[in-house]
Amino acid sequence: MSAREYDAIVVGASFAGLGVARQLRGDVLLLDGNEVGSVQTSACGTPLWVPQTLGVAGSVLQVHERLTVRTPGRSVTYDLSAVPFCTFDYKAFCQGLLAQCRARFLRTRVIGVEEGAVLTAEGRFSAPVVVDCSGWRRAVVNGGQPERPRGGTYSFGLEARADLTGEGLSFWLDKGLIHRGLGWIFPAGAQSLVGLGSYVGASKLKPALDRFLSDRGIAATSFHGTYFPNRLLRPTVGRLFAVGDAAGQCMPLTAEGIRPALYFGGECGKIVQEVIEGRTSLGDGLERYRRLVGRYRRAYRILWWAQLFAMHAPTRWFAAFTSLAARHPVLPRWWPRYASFGRMDPSSVASAT
Repeated sequence: MSAREYDAIVVGASFAGLGVARQLRGDVLLLDGNEVGSVQTSACGTPLWVPQTLGVAGSVLQVHERLTVRTPGRSVTYDLSAVPFCTFDYKAFCQGLLAQCRARFLRTRVIGVEEGAVLTAEGRFSAPVVVDCSGWRRAVVNGGQPERPRGGTYSFGLEARADLTGEGLSFWLDKGLIHRGLGWIFPAGAQSLVGLGSYVGASKLKPALDRFLSDRGIAATSFHGTYFPNRLLRPTVGRLFAVGDAAGQCMPLTAEGIRPALYFGGECGKIVQEVIEGRTSLGDGLERYRRLVGRYRRAYRILWWAQLFAMHAPTRWFAAFTSLAARHPVLPRWWPRYASFGRMDPSSVASAT
């Protein structure tokens, strides 16, 4: 069977895939098994500058200038006002980015890759450039075989949506609640997202999450959960690009994956556009993207060591560490720098609009 030919194919239409696709011009196909913005698996929190810079500020539900880290014996509050945080509506955010893309979107299940073509439930599609943004399952770079989460490489998070207001943005570190992980409350307007995350990939978290909710008198309205990588994986496999969770770009310790997916997606998209226009070869483009991701390996390694400390150190040690990190002059030295990672130039991010 012949395959419909495109200039580029992007598999996955969440943060990473949209970050790539909005940079592309030409005959581009964007594939996903679900409608864009319909399946939320994230707490949807990021620095406020992200939706503002990307032109989707209307999706913001709540702005946060304080973060509290809670342990059984101590609470430490961070002043985030230098770079405010926000929570946003996933559907509005994603559909806002889709509206900036020129790609053809097709809702279909990706089955695998064969002889340079992407196999889907709707047929075979081929392109000289294929980008895997399919998330932790890595549908393309694994040749259609589903990823098997491995302890130590993948974490797991379970989250409940609850009718809770008045709470501040907070993380909970309590080994009595979850041994090697953390809890969180992300207020988002009229509701909050309340969750638990296991650094070692334990997926049976509902009993612990039920206790966490019950202890605070919170009733859940829905649940969602997913695996996510906690270390960098290969950004290219053969002639394929990988972005976001498919490349392990979710940050260790904080489990923040939105910003890396959008940043690396945007940078990958710029390279792919040069390949489409013939200004660089596919081989050179792949190498440039590998070098780009490689520049961040040291930063990811530091966060990985911090995650190990959170997993194994006595809680009182970690509480002392969080207290030190919240003080002046320590906080101004790291928070603005961390929160500004991936900051994009407004003149370049809208190149596809």
